[in-house]
Amino acid sequence: MSRPRSELTAYAGLLSSVLAVALVLGSPTPWLGLAGALLLACVPGGAAVMCWIDAGENAAQAGLTLAVSLTALALVSAIMIWLAAWQPRALLVLAGAAVISCALRLRVARRAGGPR
Repeated sequence: MSRPRSELTAYAGLLSSVLAVALVLGSPTPWLGLAGALLLACVPGGAAVMCWIDAGENAAQAGLTLAVSLTALALVSAIMIWLAAWQPRALLVLAGAAVISCALRLRVARRAGGPR
């Protein structure tokens, strides 16, 4: 039996958050750091929200995850600029929030469905 889309989104959020932070903070080349920043912009924020919501179709789930991620990044960036507190590395907090949300979603799913 395959896992629900929302659980797969939670796994994607966990993996992308860890990978994005590792690439941004520990990349030996600027290109890998850029790849980590793009990954951070496109997946973790949306996965933190969409792991709780099933969009009904795989493409819709992926598209909404991307849209919510970009929206979250834009909002956090705009607020930091508005407050004159721009710190690009502070955007890594989105990855931390995604890890917490996705891990909580997987824990709830495990308790509801029993051990897998």
